[in-house]
Amino acid sequence: MMLRAFIALTPPATLQHTVAEVREVFQRLHLPWRWVTPEQIHLTLKFLGNVPVEQVTTIAQAMACAAQGQPMFTLRAQSLGCFPHASRPRVLWVGLADPGQALAHLYERLSAVLPPLGFPPEERPLHPHLTLARVQNVRPSNELWPILQAFHNRHFGDFSVTHLDLLQSQLQQGGARYALLHSVGLQS
Repeated sequence: MMLRAFIALTPPATLQHTVAEVREVFQRLHLPWRWVTPEQIHLTLKFLGNVPVEQVTTIAQAMACAAQGQPMFTLRAQSLGCFPHASRPRVLWVGLADPGQALAHLYERLSAVLPPLGFPPEERPLHPHLTLARVQNVRPSNELWPILQAFHNRHFGDFSVTHLDLLQSQLQQGGARYALLHSVGLQS
């Protein structure tokens, strides 16, 4: 049996709901957004794709190896942005600042332990963010830029990263739903 899986950091529910409040501001634009439900908001570190269920234990062991000795750290949720850019948005996100570079260090360690399991390193650099919405039909909008500018310096909150999650993505008609497969704690 195959599972669609990824490794992620999950912010606490309070922060998930705080960043999801942005949705209200965008409702008036009538853009074709497909919003992520608050409880599904996360930071993807590595999308693994379809993996055999038997490989879950091996992936969990690799995650534990990457997290070994990694102290807990804090990320700051701030500002809004779009991929690839505001004139033709595909993804609306809240950025994550990594002041102590602990996330970058954890990401490097994770990137080192996964290739031997058949998961090549990412070609793009890590751009830490929480995805809020995906645009279904891209069309230019002049109304988006002023809203992004208004949220440019917005501080949504900080959150302590205490664990690394292996999640299963279950595709459904209303969007993906995530189920926790394994969690690895960081050093307190």
